[in-house]
Amino acid sequence: MASKGSPLHGPQVRLVEQAHRLFAETKEHLFESKSAEEHAKLLRVQHQLEVSTKQAIFVGSSVSDTIKTCIVMGNERAAVKVKSEFKVPDKRWYWLKSCALATVGNWDALETFSREKRPPGGYKPFVEACIDAGQKTEALKYIPKLTDPGERSEAYARLNMTEEA
Repeated sequence: MASKGSPLHGPQVRLVEQAHRLFAETKEHLFESKSAEEHAKLLRVQHQLEVSTKQAIFVGSSVSDTIKTCIVMGNERAAVKVKSEFKVPDKRWYWLKSCALATVGNWDALETFSREKRPPGGYKPFVEACIDAGQKTEALKYIPKLTDPGERSEAYARLNMTEEA
């Protein structure tokens, strides 16, 4: 079953595509039509990922969860493809990738990622991911890079570093 993807993929895609066609018949349901079309596209991409990874874990999850799962599994190329296909903004990409790298404890990759270019939303995603993973020393690498003094003091407070906060 895992090598073929989720068993309900075919019927699910057909139903969503049928909904897209029905919504497309009227001008009042343009949003619904576009949503159904995007959902069918996501289901097809997720099915391809399930077939290529031989794990039935993608179908039915959100775009964000699909990207995080790809990164956690070490398939960054697939994550980048999903990001570009679904026009995921850079700011969200930084949150998703930093969270996924912290989830698997890949601190070297997280640090490398933080240095690639200036993150569009600042370094808060890196700090939050490290704190959520319980890695105080890793979080301390990124806290001084926060430009907002309020965010910086809040991060120190979350680490119980009251003097720095």
